[in-house]
Amino acid sequence: MKLALIQCPNWTVFTPPYNLALLKAVCQKRGHEVTCLDFNIRFFKYLNDKERSDLYNKPTDWFSDSFVQTVIASHSAFVDNCVTEILGLHSKAIGFNVTGLNRFFAEEVIKRIKTRDKDKIIFIGGSHCFKTEIGKVLLYVNPGIDALCYLEGENVLPNLLDVIERDGEIGPCSGIAFRNKDNEIIDCPDQPLVEDLDSLPFADFSDFDVGEYVMKELPISTSRGCINRCIFCSESNIWKKYRSRSAKNIFDEIIYQLGKYPYISSFFFNDSLLNGDLKALDELCDLLINNNIKITWGGQAAIRQLMNKDLIEKMKKAGCFHLTYGLESVSPRIMKMIGKNFSPELAERVIKDSQQAGIKTDVTIIIGFPTETDEDIISTGEFLKKNRQFINEIFFHLLVIARGTYLYENRDSLGIELEDNFNSVRWHSNKEVNTLSKRLEVLDVYNRFVGQGGTDFYSAPDYYIYSADKCLRANDYKSALGLYLKAKKINTNALKAKYIEERIIEVQQNLNV
Repeated sequence: MKLALIQCPNWTVFTPPYNLALLKAVCQKRGHEVTCLDFNIRFFKYLNDKERSDLYNKPTDWFSDSFVQTVIASHSAFVDNCVTEILGLHSKAIGFNVTGLNRFFAEEVIKRIKTRDKDKIIFIGGSHCFKTEIGKVLLYVNPGIDALCYLEGENVLPNLLDVIERDGEIGPCSGIAFRNKDNEIIDCPDQPLVEDLDSLPFADFSDFDVGEYVMKELPISTSRGCINRCIFCSESNIWKKYRSRSAKNIFDEIIYQLGKYPYISSFFFNDSLLNGDLKALDELCDLLINNNIKITWGGQAAIRQLMNKDLIEKMKKAGCFHLTYGLESVSPRIMKMIGKNFSPELAERVIKDSQQAGIKTDVTIIIGFPTETDEDIISTGEFLKKNRQFINEIFFHLLVIARGTYLYENRDSLGIELEDNFNSVRWHSNKEVNTLSKRLEVLDVYNRFVGQGGTDFYSAPDYYIYSADKCLRANDYKSALGLYLKAKKINTNALKAKYIEERIIEVQQNLNV
């Protein structure tokens, strides 16, 4: 049967959506006809520079239904054109990838599809559909959605399509919740996770113009889950266990994609960590080197004892050009509390070895862990200052209290109070001074430790802009001006700079009235 898979804004514009490309390959292997449409990259290209800056540089705004409705109202013709194109495919079933950022846009498209053709069968999947997120709540609040897939779609979607093709409607199928003829929401048994990732076909990007994405590279997934159990992350709760593809299987896909897209020579490993299986990583490097495959690749990595100098140098020789290490904190007390199982000394050695091997080396730092003290902040700041010469970029992130994490599940005992259920950045502690404003102040402290030279504070300007926008909407122009000026000081993004300048002028005009 015919299936359409849809990606709505807001999503990454750096690479094509890997999950849709993989699901296309899986369903076609079962004999179904699949077309993927990425309306996110189209929307990004459709907007002018100012609109891109407004809408894509402040992603947390997309958690707000009212904000997204404003966006849709301003670009209603674009949304209608999306609906027309989807209906023009004449697919009986239509699937949407749904996350916290694109939920409201996707729901509007679904609503308009059902208005024009109530017989279309619409299902959703993606991170927002996980049971650890809001799961089947989406079925209750949006009558246009007929079913949702709770977790992995590779073992679920082909079976669901078989059911629809056989019965002409959605019926019981493991791994989903669905709406029956009587409008009752039915929960089906869970579907086991994919045990052998090597059994999956290679992602099919044939529906995407790979060259129009910002990074001109292809995503590839080598594993699922994480070997760590950090209290701020939901990975371990969602996936339960870590699974990895074999080195030969990963290598074969790289060769396959290079054959399809010879103008692409870079791959982004979109795993939670690309070095979870060090044996497979070592074997992959050997395959790339021994077969003289000239590509570049990179992604997120964990600090590990076995990430020794020999392996890191081999990774560089095999084409690794970029690693982002999740430090989060270098205070021994905080590291132990959050589940980091390495020492500051090991982190220093791995970071230094990576940089000296010629690999672009970034680190992430999370600000605002419960009970985090000035002493903890100073420990991390001094580490960053000491090792600044070995770090290309430092990404500061304010702590997110995400659903499915230990922090979220134990928020009452930890004194965590959420101020906005759709924006998990906005929370405070009732046991200590730990507010969004306090966390923003800590960013200034880190600034003083590491300076501005070459550091790309992607997150810091976003948070200042977010807070400034909130003050602007409340007509608190003085506070807004101070926050915009802070954002301007540390921002390095040209599109974002234009937005900040425009807001500063707007605020100053209001202050002078």
